[in-house]
Amino acid sequence: MYEIIFCMKFKIFVILVFFCFLFTSTALAADDPYYIKQWYLKTIKADESWQTTRGTPNIIVAVIDTGVDLDHPELQGNIWTNSREIAGDRKDNDNNGYIDDIHGWNFVSNSADTEPDILLGYSKTSVNHGTFVAGIIAAISDNNIGIKGVASNVKIMPLLALNSVGNGNSSAVSSAIDYAVKNGANIINLSFAGSEYSDTLKKSIINAYDKGVLIVAAAGNSENMDLAGADMSANPLYPVCYDRDSSVNRILGVVSTNKKNQISTFTNYGADCIDIGAPGEEIVSSVYQNTNYLDFRNLIEENWNGSSFAAALVSGGAALLKSVDPTLSPAQIIKLITDESGLMFLQDPKYENKAGSGLLNIKKAIDKVKVSTSVPALPAEQSSPEAEPIVSTSELLVSKAASGTGTIKILNSQFQTIKELQVFSGDKFHGLNFQLADVNNDGVSEIVSGAVAGDQPFVRVIDFQGKIISSFLAYDINFRGGVNVSAGDVDSDGKVEIVVAPESKSDPTIKIFNQNGQLEREFLAFNKDFKNGINIAVGDVDGDKKDDIVAGPKSGLLPKIKIFDEKGNLKNSFIAFSASVLSGANVAISDLNNDGKKDILAGAGAGSRSYVNGYDYNGKKLFGFEAYNSKFLGGVKVAARDWDGNGKIDIITAAGKGGGPHVKMFNTDGTMISQIFPWPNGFTAGINIAVK
Repeated sequence: MYEIIFCMKFKIFVILVFFCFLFTSTALAADDPYYIKQWYLKTIKADESWQTTRGTPNIIVAVIDTGVDLDHPELQGNIWTNSREIAGDRKDNDNNGYIDDIHGWNFVSNSADTEPDILLGYSKTSVNHGTFVAGIIAAISDNNIGIKGVASNVKIMPLLALNSVGNGNSSAVSSAIDYAVKNGANIINLSFAGSEYSDTLKKSIINAYDKGVLIVAAAGNSENMDLAGADMSANPLYPVCYDRDSSVNRILGVVSTNKKNQISTFTNYGADCIDIGAPGEEIVSSVYQNTNYLDFRNLIEENWNGSSFAAALVSGGAALLKSVDPTLSPAQIIKLITDESGLMFLQDPKYENKAGSGLLNIKKAIDKVKVSTSVPALPAEQSSPEAEPIVSTSELLVSKAASGTGTIKILNSQFQTIKELQVFSGDKFHGLNFQLADVNNDGVSEIVSGAVAGDQPFVRVIDFQGKIISSFLAYDINFRGGVNVSAGDVDSDGKVEIVVAPESKSDPTIKIFNQNGQLEREFLAFNKDFKNGINIAVGDVDGDKKDDIVAGPKSGLLPKIKIFDEKGNLKNSFIAFSASVLSGANVAISDLNNDGKKDILAGAGAGSRSYVNGYDYNGKKLFGFEAYNSKFLGGVKVAARDWDGNGKIDIITAAGKGGGPHVKMFNTDGTMISQIFPWPNGFTAGINIAVK
């Protein structure tokens, strides 16, 4: 047994990052042997929180640091994998700008290797640092090795921006944040602090917040652990203080505390930079192991000190909150954590109002979320003069496709729940098929809904205040095959018609009704013996100023998309996906390439991988990408809208039956913008979407 004291100054070009540690290495025992030494888990009430959740694999925490030991037994099963990339083929399969980025990216060497670098003159402490932080957040529990992570079921996205001697630059950190946001991270952990101010890095942080990604940042420590930390109110450090002059609190800043729930003497502090305190002394976690080096023979080391590790505990706690309610925005998480904090003793008056709201109490925050499955929307936040304003006013509408109720949940662009609209009341309705259309020609969209399979075949149109505009039965009252719906002026009479098709259990007849529920016309879209259902959308895709009816089989048939006029005359058709898979196709209509003409968006049906393709009227492919894991074959629903307010169309997808309630937003090149789980991910009956 040996003891070594490290106190180091890392210079990240013009960023100064201070890590100071005291650790002891010992031999391993059995049955998570170091859990007994993780005193701080009880302090933050993590152990009590585990009765509710240990985290879920769909929640991703990006650790921007010195790299992570990818095959460490405490972490190997919890490392994020980019499922859209093919390992080792030296191609950028997902077109995100990074080749073979299976487990993140190294922004120091510009490579896919996110393991710590061991360079000449390396610092043992810095080589270990990223792995240590990752272990605190997500070390696997109950594996008879080492420790328990705060959120032992979430995924770690390793992003290397500091090398083995502590050198890096602001540009690398900024690029790492941008990568994390685009590739699905929910939380970003920044366990460093320095004196450099970077506009580029600040903009990346603002963008992350606007895209719904929480950033947790450490306060940093004194250069000499025997000296007191600095007051950042007078001398700000970054990134933790980037929001100090803003009316919007975008960064969850963390100071270190000790076993007495007091501020650690070495931690920096400061008004408008710090939000919460968490233990940062006598911490135990995983370290980088490489048996070729004497310095890296251990799996676990203990007695490390620093605000870096306090920040990691907060990131783990935030990951638990996000696992309970994936719709939580960064603002909501920050408010929950700070409002529900515990008592922290200020042993020195200098910390008054400069050390945040109190001590992390993750159990209280989780209990607050459990009281209401959706935290009430926070007051509108005003951007500071230097901030980039949120220009998107898009709203996401979601419903359950089965095993639910006749309601639609509406979320704003920050994924805060605005309201829930009840389309069909009572327990006789278990989901909704729906689209948006301006039914009464007032310039505002209404919600056109149809009952799902198993329910009475009602069609109902309501406005966004819940007022019923139209309601009728599309089929005989005993029909239980479900109703797919759309609407548009298909006969150019100046009035909008409601177009319906069976979701299942009927011949493929498309029906056209007026708003009073009177049948005006009907026709067969596919062979009359086909009874697996039809997906439909209505819009002018050929530019003749008359809305067309676009149809695709739901499943069990060649994924042929057909375009009809109101009389059932076939105007055009094309195959949307591989003819070898009888997956059918989900359809939507939008101007996908910003050329002023409506195009057709297709999502693969059940039985195929989750391909999403865009086509013009003639069947020319405009783009294509895969929305979910290649092993998922449940189908993908699609919609299109300028989600992020940049003037370009984005693609919104929802997983079909068998997948969690996973909604993703993409650019047309397949780069993911954001993602959301509107319900707990245990729900797998499929969801429907629209975007306003």
